Formats: sequence, C-alpha cells, structure tokens
Amino acid sequence: MLASVKDPFQQISSSTNDISTKRFEPLGKEVKALMVWPRFPPSFWGFEGVLEMVPEKSVMPPLGLITVAALCPSSWSIRLLDLSFEELREEDLLWADLVMVSSMQAQRADTLDVLSRARGLGRRTFIGGPWASSEPEFLTTQADHVFVGEAEEVFGEIAHQLEHGAAQAVYKVIDKPDMSVSPMPRFDLLHMNQYTSMSVQFSRGCPFQCEFCDIITIYGRRPRAKPPEKLIAELDALLALGWRNEVFIVDDNFIGNHKLALQLTHSLATWQERNKRVISFYTEASIDLADKPELLASMVEANFMYVFLGIETPSAEALKGSSKFQNLRGDLVTQVSKIRESGLWVLAGFIVGFDSDDETIFERQLQFIDKTAITWAMAGVLQAPPTTALFDRMKREGRLIEDSTATTNFSAPNFKTVLPLPILLRGLSTLLKGLYTPANYFGRAMRSLESWQPRPAQKPPELPLLYNLRVFVQSMWQQGVCSNYRLAYWRFLLTAIRRWALQPAKMWLAFMVLLSANHFLKYAREVAEDLEEQCQALEDSKLYSQTLAVGVESRG
Repeated sequence: MLASVKDPFQQISSSTNDISTKRFEPLGKEVKALMVWPRFPPSFWGFEGVLEMVPEKSVMPPLGLITVAALCPSSWSIRLLDLSFEELREEDLLWADLVMVSSMQAQRADTLDVLSRARGLGRRTFIGGPWASSEPEFLTTQADHVFVGEAEEVFGEIAHQLEHGAAQAVYKVIDKPDMSVSPMPRFDLLHMNQYTSMSVQFSRGCPFQCEFCDIITIYGRRPRAKPPEKLIAELDALLALGWRNEVFIVDDNFIGNHKLALQLTHSLATWQERNKRVISFYTEASIDLADKPELLASMVEANFMYVFLGIETPSAEALKGSSKFQNLRGDLVTQVSKIRESGLWVLAGFIVGFDSDDETIFERQLQFIDKTAITWAMAGVLQAPPTTALFDRMKREGRLIEDSTATTNFSAPNFKTVLPLPILLRGLSTLLKGLYTPANYFGRAMRSLESWQPRPAQKPPELPLLYNLRVFVQSMWQQGVCSNYRLAYWRFLLTAIRRWALQPAKMWLAFMVLLSANHFLKYAREVAEDLEEQCQALEDSKLYSQTLAVGVESRG
C-alpha cells in the first residue's frame, strides 16, 4: 500500500510535548475502535428548526469517519457514535481500545470533551479531520495520536503500527492520494433512518485561491476525483441498504475540474434512468458554473435539484482583496439567474468584515440577496482559519488574535478588523433581521420558485405517504398554528398549492422552503440577539475604543 508513497509520515515537533520520544503500548490485532462524531453547535447549516418537525435527528452522516472505518483491518471491531443524536456513555468508552474522533473546528467544544473523557478513563485517543489538519500542535496536548492530511494511502501502515506498539504521536501526510484508492464508505455502520440526506464524495481540492479558504491549503488546488464507476458503486450500495432520499455530493467545489464533473454527470444520468430517479442530488460549486451550459444541463439530467454557491459579497473591491477572482468574471445577479433558470435552485454563502467593507455593506448585501431572491442566504462575519493566506497575512500585520476562541461566523473575528467591531457585529445583526423577517423570507422564496425552471428529468424523492402526512401535520401545528408567522405561512402554502400542485418538483421544493422557515426565522433572530449582546459587552469595555482605533489606523 505504501510502495508509491515516499516518506509519507513527517513528524511535527511540539514545544509543549516531547512527542518524538513518546512510546505507546501495542493494541494487538483485535482492536476495538470507537469512532465518535462530536456535536456541532446550532448553525444555519444544522437546520435544527426543521429537525424539530421530521423523524430524523441529523442532516447528514460523518462521511470521513465511515471512510476511515473502511480502511481499518478486518480484524478490528468498530462502533460508530454520532453525538448529534446519540449519547457517549462511560461504558462505550470502557469498551474501546482506541477512541477515534474526526472533527471540524466548529465542533471544537464537544471534541475536547470527548477526548478528555476518553483519556480520563485511560483510553487511547486518535484524532483526524479538518481541525486536526489545521491545528495539530494544539491537539497533540489533547489526544494521543494526531493525524494531518488524507488517510487513504497510509492508514494500513498506521493500523499496523498501532497494533504492534510502533505508533507515532503525530502523522503528517503531505502527499494527496489518488481518489481512486478511496474505499467504499462503511454505510452499514450508520443509523440511516436518522439522517435527512446521505453523503458521498466525488472530488477533493479546488483550483482557486480565495484568501480566507482552508480547503485549498488542506486538500490542495489540484482537484482529484474518483472514477465515475466508483461513485456509482457507492450509490448502488446506498440503494441496496434501502436509501431513497437526497444525496449530498460533499465536494467543496464540485466543478473544480469541470471536465471530470461532466463525465460523472453523464454517468449519473444513465444511472438515474436505470434506477427510476429515486435519489436526487445537491452539491456545492463556484459561480462560474453559470458559464458552463453543458455541465449545467448534464447536472439537471442527472437529477441535481439545487446547488450552494460561495458568492460572499457583491463588493468587487472585497472580492479582489480576498483573491476571489472567479466571482469577478461576470455579473453575479445574471449568473445566479442563469443557474436557476437552467434548472438548479440556488442557495449561497455571504460574508461581511472584509478590509474594504464600510458601514454600507450590510444594506448592499441585503439588497443583493433580495434582488437575486436567494432564499437560504448563509450570512456571517469573516474569520481567518489556520493555514489560510488570510491567517498568515493577519499574523504578519500584527492583527491576529492568538487566543481567540471563535469557531463560527457569528463570533467576533479572530483578527482585528478594519471596520470597528461593534459596527461589524451590529451590522450583521441588522442584516440577519432584515433577511429573515417572514415577509422578506417568503417573498424571496416565492420569487425564487417562480424563476426556478425544473426540467422533466428532475424528480424529487418519493417518501412514504405516512411519512409525508406526519411531517405535514407537524408543520401545520408548529408553524401554521403556534408560530408568530402563521399568516405568512398559510399565504405561502396556499399560493404554492394553487400554482404548482401539479408540478411535483416545485411543490416539493416549496414545502422544503416552508419547513425551513421554522429554522431560519428562529435561528436568525437568536443570532441577531446574541450579536447585539456582544456589541453591548464591547461598548461597555475598553475593547470598544481599541477597535475604533484599529479601524481608524487601518483606514489611514
């Protein structure tokens, strides 16, 4: 397995822990591995308000963990715990020889709790995933083994070392594996009925150079993809396990290599014909998808229903300053319209807090989102993740806040901002409140559905009648009776039925949008209130005058 990899493991030195001399006891051949997926804090991405009304407990499963599970020796016994709906009990930890955690930085708090509990009971701990690849030095103080990079070409050797007492404290894999060696994920480990969608991965990496993005530093700028037949085998496995709902292709930029994406979508279209379109897809892409009509048409033919775009900002100056040049090559409003009219509904991410942003950016963002009718607009403040060019620049400029505990886009940034911090946070609060009033949310939703042009090939998932009835009754009660936006709810629902009752794709998406109001309207209000509290705390402290001084100095 390791023959093609030259010196795959590079140890990381640590000033807080002499990891180079650490020695570990052998675990033996029959390792009992407990894989743990920590909780996320509530966020726009979690759709917690929707989960209140559906039987499922989580949006999607931990694809990274079940991929690593497939790399483990057959002699290992593996259990998976997803803490979004399961509890980590002491007996689970005591069962395990090895507690394996994958984590994103947003899961930081729960990750540290899991590792602390495991080590407190004398269990061996191993952490990988995006957070480990971003901050390995810190995590060497929290876990016995830290893995940096991608595991496909090396985990067999790591497992051998764990079994025989030769394991290292830190593994750093520089080489990016060929995706053709990535194994079939262990979907059988999942409680599949607890997820609203399944996850598969086609490619890793992105060709662009956005200053604030850690995808390109963790996974590289040369997109690597699985052969189409390999991904289709994974979909066949999901079908065999009874899956008949949405599938998220988790690539950070599905069209990073648009030629490979086109090949896949052609194969997926054929697969869909063979399987009566029982699965629909969604994914993430860069906005230059609008300039690829053949790929757009092929995605629609393959039953992709919607796509997430990283639009970030309508400010050309901010896009240029952050090296997001791909968003400067066309008119953003026109591109959004082109994608939606071609058959893919659009949701998008937005950022405030770029160095060039001033007090007008919040109203400009609101106007842009309203003009493009992007219903699910994930807006937050800029952060500088470790390993990114933005992180390095903030450090060079003396603006990095080294002890920041920011883990979300609703925390104060981990660097000193040009726009005074209270203005930035209060501006985001105002933006969120403006986006997610019932009138604005349902207004954008109606206009987006009117302009969305699904094609005959697009077929929404057909869920059991009793399932649909249960969710509909729950929605009518929780939203149509108990909510403070019930009039807007009924108005939208009755209009959608009148217009699209005979158009299954539009009716399905209209109901998705309707359910999601319970999430977005509540969560945006809670975040806005929290941001206001953060502002008040800043204004009551000396930090307020300091942030004002930073802003004045930075603007010269």
